[in-house]
Amino acid sequence: MRFKWMILCCLCMFGSLAGTAQDAAFTQQYANRLYLNPAYAGLNHSWSVTAAHRNQWPALNGAFITNQIAADYRLPNQKGAVAALVQQDKAGIGGLQKLQAALAYAYHTRLTDTWAMAAGLQAGITSLSVNYNNLVFGDQLSDNGMVTITSAEANTFEPAHYVSFTFGGLAYTDQFWFGLTAANLNKPVYGFGQTTKLPVRFVANTGYKFYARTYQNQGRLFELSFSPAITYTRQQNFSRTDLGLYTIYTPLTLGLIYKGVPLTGGPNPDQTLAVVIGLQLEQFKVGFSHDAGLKGFSRQAGGVNEISLTFERIDFNNLFKSRLGRKYNDNIVCPAF
Repeated sequence: MRFKWMILCCLCMFGSLAGTAQDAAFTQQYANRLYLNPAYAGLNHSWSVTAAHRNQWPALNGAFITNQIAADYRLPNQKGAVAALVQQDKAGIGGLQKLQAALAYAYHTRLTDTWAMAAGLQAGITSLSVNYNNLVFGDQLSDNGMVTITSAEANTFEPAHYVSFTFGGLAYTDQFWFGLTAANLNKPVYGFGQTTKLPVRFVANTGYKFYARTYQNQGRLFELSFSPAITYTRQQNFSRTDLGLYTIYTPLTLGLIYKGVPLTGGPNPDQTLAVVIGLQLEQFKVGFSHDAGLKGFSRQAGGVNEISLTFERIDFNNLFKSRLGRKYNDNIVCPAF
């Protein structure tokens, strides 16, 4: 059994070297919205700082770990916002590590009395490296099963670096949103020794918020709402469709996401059911999610656990204006998690 898990982990490591598995995909995509789409920078708040931790396939001996911290700031008396993001990925026990840092700028404007749009551009630099401390070579194995400390193998894989660009756009009203993101626009070259091009990753997400009840208390909006949402991701030969339903009963959020919906004539990816629980206070949000595998490799590897923490400054007097009888809403109503 142990040997079986070692083989599975090795396959995961090699799979992560392929272009279709280079980029992490957060279950709480709206908590990590700066990673999802740079156009989200500065929407709904004056500034925010978010930290996220993702533990994928914990049943393996060496899970895939992603840590991220992101921040954005809306420029005073302007239509723009700036953002920064740092992310670290560790791919199993194989020692593959990725460190990414990015800066972004977003521009917001009205189109009509009911429609607004935002566009964002992000530039990032990524470093790929191999941690040899977790690797065991053949000359370290003895006849009695013991492992020696040193190996004669040369550590020839020097860290690799590449620059990538991401563009994102959003169109939204007081109840509807649609976003489109194109990452790795310049198709950067990456790898060790033998290099390859990282393919462009396209993400489209949309949703609609149905309000069952809303009222204002001490400048805050309280609501009972339901938001169906769809996310479609495509990168080279990989594609996946996710269907979600978010329920907000202030200050709680509950979400159910069916990831990897099988489509007629399309690929048959892993299928998981994710549960998202979030708590949103005035300037603090915390979210937890778990993906349970339904079909494919995720069912054997233990799913995904994810947690997010957000601190932000919000002007509640300007949030959800149209729901309180005013003319226009400058803020996007997508879920917080």
